[in-house]
Amino acid sequence: MRENGFAIVIIAYRRNEVRLSIWTSFYLDLTLRDVLLRLVRLGWKDVEVSAEHGQMATHGDDWKEQLSFLRNLCEENGINIWQMHSPLELDVADLNPKTREKDIETATKWIQYAHELSVPYLVIHPGGRHGAKIEEEESIIYKLNVDSFKYLATVAEELNVKLCIENMQERENKDPKRLGAYIYDLNELIDEVGSDSLGICFDTSHANVTGLDMFHAINECGKRLFATHISDNDGSGDQHKMIYGGNVNWLKVISGFDNINYDKAFNLEIPGENRTPKGISYLPLPIRDAKLNYAREIFRYLTNNHL
Repeated sequence: MRENGFAIVIIAYRRNEVRLSIWTSFYLDLTLRDVLLRLVRLGWKDVEVSAEHGQMATHGDDWKEQLSFLRNLCEENGINIWQMHSPLELDVADLNPKTREKDIETATKWIQYAHELSVPYLVIHPGGRHGAKIEEEESIIYKLNVDSFKYLATVAEELNVKLCIENMQERENKDPKRLGAYIYDLNELIDEVGSDSLGICFDTSHANVTGLDMFHAINECGKRLFATHISDNDGSGDQHKMIYGGNVNWLKVISGFDNINYDKAFNLEIPGENRTPKGISYLPLPIRDAKLNYAREIFRYLTNNHL
């Protein structure tokens, strides 16, 4: 099968062909090469390259050679990099023009990185990461996002990469207004930009903190849903725990994916599971390996019982 010019090895797991995937920073203390090889040994061949590992792999003037090496490593081991995360600190709608211009330039480079690594989907946060405190600021941030994504969409189109704008979180009456906390924000932005190179990355933890109905939100994404960040929390904050580690309604999540025939990566982004309880140090590698085996069993339970 080919999708957007990229050869993709498909291994059907259920009738919608959702693949269980893992974000590489679960092993952030390892190089990206070592993470990929470790995951292969554990039977994981679908991944998201994290922002942190992406930064490591593109550090220096030889970034093309580094990415070529990693691309070949993936081809040799049957690894599918479904998605890549752009830097978390990027803000393509920063109110400071110089900062905004620099971040747009960085985002452009990351589209190139995704292309060189043959990654079809690049996850990016909507601009305005500090939120808006007044209505006028909301309007300005929205317009800056439209302008930035119009430019970035043209770059993505040329390089056959889809930009997946991630839903953010916003606690009612506690946080500044955050563009992208609601799926209709993302759809409105994508409609106004008017490019098929833009889609959505749905983050279950962000949606849970915002208080979205999972089934409804996923259906709002519809065919624009190209990528996912799957984790759990108790609704009070972005804890990124294992599935069933919080109060996310997983039946609604799975039913939502099934209803829109989602057939891409069910990607675990679970930094709340790779460290000691107080987050001081990383858990031993064998413990993290065991957690991934457990995560796979949970996924099988969900798909076998609800798909």
